[in-house]
Amino acid sequence: MKVQDGLIEGEGVVKKVEKSIIPKVYILTVDCEEAVLKLDLVKDLLIFDEGDRVNIVISREKPQFSEGKDLVIWGYVLSKKKTLSGEKPNKLLISLWGYLLIIETKRDDIIDSFDYLDKVYFKMSKQA
Repeated sequence: MKVQDGLIEGEGVVKKVEKSIIPKVYILTVDCEEAVLKLDLVKDLLIFDEGDRVNIVISREKPQFSEGKDLVIWGYVLSKKKTLSGEKPNKLLISLWGYLLIIETKRDDIIDSFDYLDKVYFKMSKQA
């Protein structure tokens, strides 16, 4: 994943799409090699299937997108959890209108790229 202050970009594969215990909500797991993203998504916004290759952008600025093709949601950074042992991954939690995006990684620069309560945009699009 490419990381700059206020911007994370990467590619990944949708590894799992599973029903949540919350009605009409699904949980997507995206493997981006150096990070794993877990995303709650309401059924009406579910445009991805298991095995899809995707591009990810998390940014303080609204990214360019194709309406109807790309998923773009904004929200706020809620929590940054760093583990002292290298065994468990660090976590960055972002609330996207009440749904959660959890980024699990051992890279500190991904966790440190945003501050608490930063407004961020999350974009996910299928690779061509």
